[in-house]
Amino acid sequence: MHYKIHHATILLLLVFISLGSCVKMKSYDIGSTVPDAEKPSNQGEVNPAGYLYPFGKEVQGVEAEISLTLASDAQIGADLIATIPTLKYNKNLLFMLTQDDCKQSAFSMTWAAIHGKPIDISDPKRKYYYDIENLEADDLPPNAYTLGKTLGSTDGFGNEVRFHFTTTLAPEWDYMNVPTTVRPGFTGNYYRFYMKSGLRWNNVRELLNTGNAVALHDVKTLALNDVDSLVKHFAIAQQITQQALAGRRVKFLAEPNGNKTYLAAAMQFPDIQTMTAQSGASVLIPYQVASDLHKTTLARVFINDPAQAKDLVLRAQSMTPQDRPAVYLGVHETDREWAEFLLWLNDTYGKDGLDNIWFPSQEEYYEYHYYRQHCAINVSSQGDAVKIKVKFPSQPHFYYPALTLNIPGLKMKMIKSVTSSASVTGLSYGDFDEGISINFDTRQYLFEHADHYVKKYLSKKSTSSLADAYYHIGALKNNEQKQELLKMLP
Repeated sequence: MHYKIHHATILLLLVFISLGSCVKMKSYDIGSTVPDAEKPSNQGEVNPAGYLYPFGKEVQGVEAEISLTLASDAQIGADLIATIPTLKYNKNLLFMLTQDDCKQSAFSMTWAAIHGKPIDISDPKRKYYYDIENLEADDLPPNAYTLGKTLGSTDGFGNEVRFHFTTTLAPEWDYMNVPTTVRPGFTGNYYRFYMKSGLRWNNVRELLNTGNAVALHDVKTLALNDVDSLVKHFAIAQQITQQALAGRRVKFLAEPNGNKTYLAAAMQFPDIQTMTAQSGASVLIPYQVASDLHKTTLARVFINDPAQAKDLVLRAQSMTPQDRPAVYLGVHETDREWAEFLLWLNDTYGKDGLDNIWFPSQEEYYEYHYYRQHCAINVSSQGDAVKIKVKFPSQPHFYYPALTLNIPGLKMKMIKSVTSSASVTGLSYGDFDEGISINFDTRQYLFEHADHYVKKYLSKKSTSSLADAYYHIGALKNNEQKQELLKMLP
């Protein structure tokens, strides 16, 4: 198949609305509006390090093996092949979202809406925010409510895959380390729910635990047009991030303020492998991509109203999958209207609708596409046994070692059993098109991750934490360990 990348100037989709540049309201300059004399005391302030999946310990270059035992009457061809579809889970509509400026609402609004957690009612006169510590202590803003469901699509076989997005970080600014105030039941004032300068590391940890991603954005230098200075500060920000996130590094840059010097610096900084910008970038048409996208800058569009986002999705959906561009949005602050837009995505194209949308972070999409280009796949058959071996490339700072495989010429009625090597930790499969499809994951700590959420539910039972526990167990392959976790839940 012939692939290509189109540039922004030739895509009518982005002409549909005006492209707003990332006009930044510096998140590190936006503090609480509480007058100094009225700020609360330190009573209830906490800043413990939260749980984080051990990304820094993940193994690169994993080899996975999946074995199929055929039924005695199965008749198969001698030339079985396995292919990796353009989009994960065989979806055909790609949607991505980056939230710039390290905004606190990335956690208490965007993430919370997706995961069925309370969100602020968004009164224009006073918007409220909260941190992970507040959520875990049931210390929430007044009038907070939920959308009544989690938001996502499925893996094609009934397992939920929640929407994933990207938040930018501000590692060089101290506000990511500030403590937060937790005072359950205190209604004398709500100062603790006023907007902070930005995200805190503990909020970021939970974002990462649930499949979301991070990006570099602004760095703390006055020499904003000096490549050498930016590269130096990329390294500083990377070191801070690696320490705060137990070894996880950033490989994604979201251009700030339309400053192309950041992109030039990213080309010289090896850790940055994928970038996004709102002008002068390549529009992503997934079915027409030829390269592995390494060091490629993908185009996103900033909009002022979620209604415009809905129009972009509808416009993309009206095109054939082969010509359909990714709907890639940038946003700064999110509110209740954005949460309702995400709900619409879920109900229209997600698990409660057509179920044809894949909503990953750019980092996850980049890794999947890179694997699609560089994984070595071998399918062999002997007698009633079919073995599929997949060798992942050893690429630094990759955190999403998971693929979808399609194998034409087989149907589940022809298969007696499916097993996998120990390196495969997540596995789902079923009939698809003229064959079968297999989703598999090789994250090495997936069981421990699910176990964490089971224990979290058992320590403080709620409907939401139970849903989270089932969700993370659902990512595991079916084995005795998974069954033991399920026995612990109602």
